[in-house]
Amino acid sequence: MARNAVPLGTGYVMPDPNTAWVFRSFGQHCYAIVKGIIEQVVGSGLIYLNSHAVDFRSPDLRPYLDKYVRGSGGMQSVDRVKLLKLLWDAMGTEFGGRHELYERNWTGSDEATRADAYIIARETGRLDAFKGFADQCLSEYDLDGWTIPGYVDRSDVNLFTKLNGK
Repeated sequence: MARNAVPLGTGYVMPDPNTAWVFRSFGQHCYAIVKGIIEQVVGSGLIYLNSHAVDFRSPDLRPYLDKYVRGSGGMQSVDRVKLLKLLWDAMGTEFGGRHELYERNWTGSDEATRADAYIIARETGRLDAFKGFADQCLSEYDLDGWTIPGYVDRSDVNLFTKLNGK
């Protein structure tokens, strides 16, 4: 919304309304769903982090942090802690809780929000562009796979293809 702000009078801008309407439509549902997935997957990882970055500068603590707080796939402890602290800020703090309530309660009724998005898309001509994008996506594959070059053909790992000898 900020990157594509729209000029609004002298010295003023308005967040990109197209992006804002999409965010408004999906925010009510998506924030709570994503938050729940992160909480389920990360579990206690959001809780048992070191309390401050200065802990990484301690010669007594750093070896333990590097050993016990590292991530999988070679992720270093500092990078993992930074990521998990960011997730905590978005979900576990007062900000995160207020944001979830805001998305659920103050964005507007679920039906009205979706109706507004549809009406605005129709009135601005973007509805045809959205339908065109969906049609384009649907035309890029058929029962035999991708119809455009550059996409990976997964037939070598498809059980049904192997069983039917194709």
